[in-house]
Amino acid sequence: MASSVPQTMRAARLVAYNKPYEFQTVPVPSINANEILIKIAAAGFCHTDYQVYQGVHKSPTPLTGCHEPVGTVAAVGKNAARNFKIGQRVGMLLFKHACGKCDGCRTWKDSSGNPDIRMCEAKQMAGLSHDGGFAEYAVADAEQAAVLPESVSFEQAAPLMCAGSTVWGAIAAAATKAGEPVAVVGIGGLEQLCVQFFKALGHPVVAIDNRPEGRELATSLPEKLRADHVVDINDENAVADIKKWAGLGGVSSVIVCTDRLSANQWALSILRLRGTLVAVGLPSPELDGLLQFDAFQLIFSELTIKGSLVANKELLVEMLALVAERGVQSYITTVKFDDMPKLPEMYMNPHLKGRLVMKV
Repeated sequence: MASSVPQTMRAARLVAYNKPYEFQTVPVPSINANEILIKIAAAGFCHTDYQVYQGVHKSPTPLTGCHEPVGTVAAVGKNAARNFKIGQRVGMLLFKHACGKCDGCRTWKDSSGNPDIRMCEAKQMAGLSHDGGFAEYAVADAEQAAVLPESVSFEQAAPLMCAGSTVWGAIAAAATKAGEPVAVVGIGGLEQLCVQFFKALGHPVVAIDNRPEGRELATSLPEKLRADHVVDINDENAVADIKKWAGLGGVSSVIVCTDRLSANQWALSILRLRGTLVAVGLPSPELDGLLQFDAFQLIFSELTIKGSLVANKELLVEMLALVAERGVQSYITTVKFDDMPKLPEMYMNPHLKGRLVMKV
């Protein structure tokens, strides 16, 4: 089932690492029975997109990047028609097509008993290993797409597909007890959402950043969703300040979204006994080095360090409902489709505030 879909489309393609994206006319992708075709309205640019641009993920080229697209359903596969229809406003996660056969699929299931695609060893990933959303149309696995709340604009919805789902998944991984204090390190596109999510869930939040722009962002979020305390990580009294604010020796959980090694290592120092650090930043081993932690801190305080990828479909639906109910908002900078090649340079601006979103 399809609406009026053209045969070709414009796409911003990465043809070589660290080279400007090129606009190309390419065929509109076809879909199978379990997929939907999305006419793109907005698409976000994130840290992983920049790493793809650099070649960190060794993605194939040419490639249409982006794993944060949202838009309207333009065509629906036979099986996907059970849950989607043409014209619906939707967003998609980056994953496609759990194989159902690998160790990850056979071992890890969601609450419905289906394979948790995050653990699939053969999954496709939009914008990393397969074409994504820097184009006029993109294909989504219907099992990894969700209908958007009417109150959430496309520009606000795009960052939720990666930035939002990443920190929502991290919050789930942290499993912090109700009402306990938490910390978010590095206040940018992901972390501004993490602060708001934690606040909406009833946690006192300290926001930590070395940049004035990040600290300002933490205090300019929607009033009831702002950080309770804001700290400069470079302040010599930062650790003592946070421990005094949190009580009981520190925060219960800390989410670290930055790829800066020193910030990840420092974050252990603000945890209370048996606290949890969830790392979602992606330092490149080749460009940044390896994450290392203090064994004495880790063992004598019985701390937990977890990695977290992104939310799955179940968590995505939960997150979208909370966003609509509580009025979660991202600070975004929008660019036109024709200006998309400027995004890597804009992303690396040290004064960037919030999230970059391309409007199609």
